[in-house]
Amino acid sequence: MPRRPDPTLKPAIVAKVARHLQHTKLEDASVRSLGRVLGTSAYPIVYHFGTREALIDAVVDHLCGDEHRTLAPDADPCALAEHLVAVFGGLGSPDRRLAARLTFEIGCVESLDGRDRQQRTHRRHVAELAAWCRAHGHCDVEADRMARAAVAAARGAQWGALVDPERTDVDGALRAIAGQLAAGVRLAAA
Repeated sequence: MPRRPDPTLKPAIVAKVARHLQHTKLEDASVRSLGRVLGTSAYPIVYHFGTREALIDAVVDHLCGDEHRTLAPDADPCALAEHLVAVFGGLGSPDRRLAARLTFEIGCVESLDGRDRQQRTHRRHVAELAAWCRAHGHCDVEADRMARAAVAAARGAQWGALVDPERTDVDGALRAIAGQLAAGVRLAAA
């Protein structure tokens, strides 16, 4: 009977798989191939994570800790800008860049196998920004419209940074999105 894997190895597995995915397409990463990257069989991956998808989710969680931070509805416009940069920006870092790339790759196909993690994350971001807009004087419909547009623009800035990094200032674009939201709030309050 094989020996059970050491549970303290789970973070090391996540870190090593994250390094491997820096230069590997997600579609080329099977449990078996990732086991080879780790210098072992697929058994430790299945033992610790259950599935390839769960391992990739653990890698995304590892890489984008700030994506799960929250924005207080009464936050000022500077805090809004900092929040958007923390959640969607920082793509000059290889880890943040990989997290954004994996988010796009996973989000495009997860619904095909009944998963909805990226959809839930997207809706949480929209709800959070809508709450911010409502707290700053917008009605529900306008707050929802502005929040959806802001999240779409933030994801667009990420996409631009992934496909054309030399010509995309994602953090600057995110600060501009925050500025536009704040300007819309000032107009609504006036």
